[in-house]
Amino acid sequence: MAKAGKRGDTRVRLMLAAERLFGARGLHGVTLKEINAAAGQRNESALHYHFGSKKRLVEAILDARVGAIDKRRVERIEALVAAGGAGDLPAILRATFEPLTSLLDSEEGVRFVRFAAQVLNDPDFDLPTVALRSGFEGISRANALIASVLADLPPEIAVQRQRLMVEMALTSLAIWTRRGDATTNAAARSFFVASLFDAMAAALTAPVSPETLAALKEASKN
Repeated sequence: MAKAGKRGDTRVRLMLAAERLFGARGLHGVTLKEINAAAGQRNESALHYHFGSKKRLVEAILDARVGAIDKRRVERIEALVAAGGAGDLPAILRATFEPLTSLLDSEEGVRFVRFAAQVLNDPDFDLPTVALRSGFEGISRANALIASVLADLPPEIAVQRQRLMVEMALTSLAIWTRRGDATTNAAARSFFVASLFDAMAAALTAPVSPETLAALKEASKN
């Protein structure tokens, strides 16, 4: 998160403190007073002044972190398309998610992964939908590439699998960060990430069972 002047410094400190506390204890396990204190703010109204509410604070953290990640994603997507890999699902997944999995090698990255997983599990946020409809260029382009690869699936199933993909990735990464050597064991991390990508590709392209098609037909009546 970039800093910009005294007011910007305060805003960044609040966001960093909130990200750490939310990631450790969940969005509803932390008070605004605690965030102010952790950010070194004696004025208890500092957080309200800069963000207005806890929801807007969470959204500001997501915008800042996801925006930085998405810049790297755009570069990866552009390189992939230029190399003729627009139909290569494993390559698309790597271009899409490696800017996120690369965060596992730093404490700052781990803090964001834990925070994002807490947002994912919070009933007040629908993070997969937010991600897919965010307007971030990298996410939009990656989503379009994946949707094209899954064009033979019923649209409802393709969308649901893309949601599951986001949930699988974030939850798996957050669980990984519980390891004591999460940021130092590069070999184990590389194996974990490679296996995660394999599982995501398999989940997206698995044959649709008759049971799923029947359930979809029934659900469509409602």
